[in-house]
Amino acid sequence: MTLADRHNYVAPKGATLRFRLICLRLLLVVTLVSGCSSPEQEQLKTVTGLAMGTSYSVKWLPVNAAAEQAYGSQINDLIRQVELTMSTYMDASDLSGLNGSPAGIWHSVPAEMAALIAQAQAISQSTAGAFDITIGPVVDLWGFGPDPKPETIPTADQLDALRPLIGHQQIVVRQNPPAVKKANANAIDLSAIAKGYAVDRVAQWLEQQSIEHYLVEIGGEIRTKGTKPDQQPWRIAIESPGQQTRSVFEVVRVENRAVATSGNYRNYYEEGGVRYAHTLDPQTLQPVRHKLASVTVMADNAARADALATALMVLGEEKGMAWAAMHKVPAYFIIWQDNQFVARQVAGFGQFIEP
Repeated sequence: MTLADRHNYVAPKGATLRFRLICLRLLLVVTLVSGCSSPEQEQLKTVTGLAMGTSYSVKWLPVNAAAEQAYGSQINDLIRQVELTMSTYMDASDLSGLNGSPAGIWHSVPAEMAALIAQAQAISQSTAGAFDITIGPVVDLWGFGPDPKPETIPTADQLDALRPLIGHQQIVVRQNPPAVKKANANAIDLSAIAKGYAVDRVAQWLEQQSIEHYLVEIGGEIRTKGTKPDQQPWRIAIESPGQQTRSVFEVVRVENRAVATSGNYRNYYEEGGVRYAHTLDPQTLQPVRHKLASVTVMADNAARADALATALMVLGEEKGMAWAAMHKVPAYFIIWQDNQFVARQVAGFGQFIEP
């Protein structure tokens, strides 16, 4: 998306709500590394657009130029369909219908939603609740949701009032027939995994069209296959957490896999001399207090990378690195230590770093 596109874009009503703010809350700061245009690069077909409160970019090496003229609109329709299913700010979405359903009964949902909720629940269990799709109301209360920063930080009584509604254990999902049951009036929020899922859907669709070389990016979530036209791997820049200027901290190769980065250094506010960051711990219902600035995760699919980046950000540098090492998840941590940012990598992430 060009700078002019960004200035001319008017978000649909509500787009500045859940998805747009969660995109900020989970600031996924990986970007495609590109240099001067070359004949090989010009062979790539590229489509860009706006959806899910953010921008998307899809690049691929064409196979059938005539048939691929319509791919732009088809990709946009596919992403919009995911949004219509998973959005919390669209009253007509399937997720909004689920959130408005009574507690204690099975509510029918699309099969893709049931599968994604099951994936989210598995990650919640694996990370001991560091990833939790019921955390949305707490995000809103702290002012990182649709409403602006609160005049005062939430009180203990306000947080205690929400506590009965928070906890992934309160959500039960089944696949056949696809349905979800809530223990209470829970509000499920899939924003920390839905963009990654949309990336996966587009990637799978491209492969169905016999596309073997592509890069799909939505709001910073990325999945690749094959190589660029010059037969070089796709290269992605991890942004430096410095708050003054945007710069590259590290460059990594992303080959036939997905990558996601969650950051904790841009979306925050200060109250009474205390800094409150957007990353909230589902256990304490409070902003995290560790020194982890960002974490980048490699995974087989973008939905998993998206969710795990969030979970490791919640866990912090020590617990996060221990979890990633134990579960053999390649991850790259940028930590504020001794008045500077230092990097730590686990589970073989170093093999992806560009020399």
